[in-house]
Amino acid sequence: MRYLKSIFFLITVCLLLTGSSVKEIKLTKGVQPGNLAPEINLQGINLKGSKFVLLQFWAAYDAHSRMVNAQMCNVISHLKTDDIRMVSISLDENEAVFEGIVKVEHLNPATQFNDPRGKNSEIFKNYRLSSGFNNWLINSEGVIVAKNVNSRDISGYIGRENPA
Repeated sequence: MRYLKSIFFLITVCLLLTGSSVKEIKLTKGVQPGNLAPEINLQGINLKGSKFVLLQFWAAYDAHSRMVNAQMCNVISHLKTDDIRMVSISLDENEAVFEGIVKVEHLNPATQFNDPRGKNSEIFKNYRLSSGFNNWLINSEGVIVAKNVNSRDISGYIGRENPA
């Protein structure tokens, strides 16, 4: 019996010591899932507030990024939920080109933004866009959930968060 009391005492002490050594985990900013999304300092952009934000980058001179942007805008506009919203950033240096594409491709102007500094912008550097335009799915805490998502991925995340 004395042996059991000693073991119980040791286990209790170990648990107390282990519990006191747990440290708060701080997320780091980065562009990979699990990182805090880098801040974007463009007027009108807020990456928080919805359960999810799809952050999409594109430029007029990059046909693939334009196609993906139009496709993702269409997918999100047809979802019957407020749990996700689109923030789409063009990196065109010519504002008139940006505005023309938004009009011609029937994009929602409320979701489209332009950084006329293009490849020289902080956004371009912080999101490491030199290797190509991408998109990121960001949760309400500002944490990147996924990168380079497609329409099926979006539906999956929304479905996971909102079971029918």
